[in-house]
Order: sequence, then C-alpha cells, then structure tokens
Amino acid sequence: MTAPDTTLDRLIRILEAFDATAPQLTVAELAVRADLPLPTAYRWVERLHGSGLLRRHRDGTVGPGLRLWELAARSSPTSSLRAAAMPYLDDVHAVLRQHTQLAVLDDDGVLVLERLSARGAVANQATVAGRLPLFTTSMGLTLMAFSRPHIAETLIERHQHRLGMPVRRPAGEHGTAVGVVNPTESELRALLAEVRRTGYATVHGRLDVDTTGVAVPIELSHRTAVGAAGVLPDAVGRDTVAALGVVVPAHSELAPGLAPMLMAAARGITRTLAQNNDSH
Repeated sequence: MTAPDTTLDRLIRILEAFDATAPQLTVAELAVRADLPLPTAYRWVERLHGSGLLRRHRDGTVGPGLRLWELAARSSPTSSLRAAAMPYLDDVHAVLRQHTQLAVLDDDGVLVLERLSARGAVANQATVAGRLPLFTTSMGLTLMAFSRPHIAETLIERHQHRLGMPVRRPAGEHGTAVGVVNPTESELRALLAEVRRTGYATVHGRLDVDTTGVAVPIELSHRTAVGAAGVLPDAVGRDTVAALGVVVPAHSELAPGLAPMLMAAARGITRTLAQNNDSH
C-alpha cells in the first residue's frame, strides 16, 4: 500500500528541488522536480513566497528566500564546527591564495560547508552547501578512510552501482576533466588503505584538469565505556567530524608542504572544538 503524500512530504520535495545546478526554477520546472500538479505548485509557491521561504525573481523564476537561509543558518548543527575552523582556513588560504575548503560526510556524498577562494585560482567544482563525489575527491576519500568502519562499508554498499562508472557526463569546459570514472571497489579499498597509511588524501586532476586536491581529517576525541562500570577505565577514541582540504595547481611548488600544513591546521581546529565542548 502506497503511503499518503503528506503536506510535509510535499514541502520537503519543493525545497529539495533547488540545488547548485538549479538555484532558480520556473513554477513549471519546480512542479516537475517536486512531482506536483502544476496548480498545486502555484499554490505552494504563493504560500512559501508569502512566508519568505521562497523568493520571486524578476524573470518569473523562484528560488530559496532569505527567511529560509536565516532559519537554516541559525539552527545549523555545523555552525560550531565552521566557527572553530574559520581562523585556520583563513591562515591556510592566506598562504596558498587558492581554494581552502571544509566539508563533512553526507549520505549522498561530500557536503561542502565552507570554501575560501582567490581571484585567479584554479578551477574547482566545490560550492558552499553543494556536494562533491565521494570516490574521486580528496575530501571524499579522506572522510571515508577515517570514518568508522561501518560507515564506510554502508557507503560502499549504498553507492555500489556507481563504482567503476562515470562520475558525470563528459563536459570538457572550464577545465573540467572529461570522462571521469569512479574506481572499482577493489581500487577504492586500496585507495582508502593508502590514505589511512599516510594520514591524508591526494587526488590529481580527477574533476578538474591541471589541479591537485589534498585533504586531511579533522578528528575529535570521545570517551567510550569499556566493560562493566567501575571495572575498566573509559577508552579514548576519535571520531572524524570533517575534512579540511585545498585545491591548488598541479605540480605546485608548495605541494610537499600541503599535507603538513593541513595537518597542523586540523590539530588546531580539533583543539578549539575540544575547548568549546569542555566549556559547555
């Protein structure tokens, strides 16, 4: 029996219709993406425009409104992570003057929380609040390699159909690499093992030609009770909460120092997060 299409279901589909490739849509396009009858889509647009959650543009299209951004920014669970990381992102960016990025693991890939760039920097597919592929980016490989084993295995199983397959349709414009293919499962497992061994991931020209991406994990300690209470002390473990990465020109003279620089910044972010947690 098919579950009823609730009001909440429709609202979620409407808001999810907008993404990095389609930040603005006509009402007809929105109806198709949200799987709604056109008259229903028009009614929803009127209601959401009135509340500020959607915004009408002069060309007749609609997009997310400022009220939606305000609510999301105020309640975002990543706000403390971003606040702790920003001073270190600024420091790395000041040295490189390229792309410095912060991202977390998401069921559908790598969710970018922040990106600092400079005029004249190399091509880069990352956009704030946008997603990057898991298997062909340095941040994706880092987040998978240092996540808990069951998380990595779940992602491999969930995205099994993508392994060994093209990441995107060939574009060949704006420096975008043509015919990018995901690794096979055996290739992916070998890549993740190498990332764990070295402590960082490096990817050369996979999404954008003539670029190199390097990323490291940002970890946070946690305590887990071991054995019966009062018998054994707590065990200290570490969870990877995010990845810190850069995208620079291929064969950059700074390449040898990128991983150590990022590792130092990641340790600083970890200390700040721990201090913030302790103060609460």
